[in-house]
Amino acid sequence: MATLELLDVYKSYGDVEVIHGIDMSVDHGEFVVFVGPSGCGKSTLLRMIAGLENITGGEIRIDGDRINEIPAAQRGLAMVFQSYALYPHMSVQQNLSFGLENLRMPKDEIKQRVSRAARMLQIEQLLERRPGALSGGQRQRVAIGRAVVREPKIFLFDEPLSNLDAELRVKMRVEIASLHQRISNTMIYVTHDQIEAMTMADKIAVLNDGRMEQFGRPLDIYNRPVNRFVAGFIGSPRMNFLPGVIKEIQPDHLVIQLKEGQPVSVSASPDGFQIGDKVDFGFRPEHISITSPENGDFKASVTAVEQLGGESYLYCNLSESEQVTIHMQGQTEISRNDTIGIKTDEKQTHVFHSKTGLAGLKSQE
Repeated sequence: MATLELLDVYKSYGDVEVIHGIDMSVDHGEFVVFVGPSGCGKSTLLRMIAGLENITGGEIRIDGDRINEIPAAQRGLAMVFQSYALYPHMSVQQNLSFGLENLRMPKDEIKQRVSRAARMLQIEQLLERRPGALSGGQRQRVAIGRAVVREPKIFLFDEPLSNLDAELRVKMRVEIASLHQRISNTMIYVTHDQIEAMTMADKIAVLNDGRMEQFGRPLDIYNRPVNRFVAGFIGSPRMNFLPGVIKEIQPDHLVIQLKEGQPVSVSASPDGFQIGDKVDFGFRPEHISITSPENGDFKASVTAVEQLGGESYLYCNLSESEQVTIHMQGQTEISRNDTIGIKTDEKQTHVFHSKTGLAGLKSQE
C-alpha cells in the first residue's frame, strides 16, 4: 500500500495547457476514481502518475517521496490498459511471468506469484491458452493478473472495462471491487462512466477540461455537488435544470421564480446570491412527486414513458424548450400525452448561479 499526493500538477504540450494545477491526496488503500467526459485529461493525469508522461509543473509524491524524475519502471506501480496489452504469441502463464523474469526474480518466487494471482482471479484453467483463445472478460482478468503478480505499491487502471459488453462490465466491476477488498492496495481508476465511479470508488475526482471540479466521497458529491457541471455529470439520468430568477433570500433558503409555474424554495446558503440573479434550479429525477396538474409546482406534458418493470421513466415537456425526466419506482398508469403536476422538496433541490455555475450549498445535516 502507499499514499499518493499531487501538488499543483500541470501538463502542457507546447503552448497548450491540458492539466491545470491538480491538487489531491490519496490515502493508503483507497480506491480513487477519475471520472469525466472524453478529453477532460483523466487518462493524461493517470499516465503522469505512472511516469509515461512527463509533468510540466508541480510534484507527484508516493509515500512522501518526490517521483517526478523517477522512470516509470522504478516507481513501483502497475498499470492495466484499456486494450489489455497482452503478448499474443505467449500463453497466459508466460504473459503473467514475463515482467517478473525481466526483473530476474527467482523462478520459485515467480511460480508462487503467478499461481497466487491465477487462483485469486479464477484463471487457473486458462494458463496454457494464448490470448487469442480467450474471451474479453478472460483477457481482462489476465491483464489484471499481470499487474497483481508485480505486487505494486499502487494499481493504475485506464478505462479497463470500456471494451466489454454491458453485462460483462457489471460482472468485472464487481470483481475489481472484490479484488480491492482482498488485497487492500491503493488503486487509481479512470473511467468516463459515472456509474462505475459511483459503485466502485471510495473517493471520486470529477475532472473537466483539465481541472478537478470536485473530490470526495461518492454520495457527498451526489448530494452536494459544488457546481452545475458536477451536478449534471454525476447521476443517471442526469439532474434536471430549469432557468429561474432569485425572488427572495432568507438565511437558510432561497425563493426562485421559474419561467414556468409557481415560485419554489431551495434549502441553500444565500452566499453569493442577490435578488434578481439568474440561476438554474436543479432537481434529480428521483426527487419528484407527481400530483394533479392544479396542485403541482408546475405542469408537465408527458411525451414518452419507459416501463422497465421495477422502475419507470417519464419524459415531460414544460414548454417548447424545457424538458424534465422523472424516475419512479415500480410501474405506472401514466401514459404519453397525459398532463401531470410536479412537486419538488426544497431539501432535495439545488440552485446554481447562471454566471459562475457555483452551487448554493446546503448546510451539513
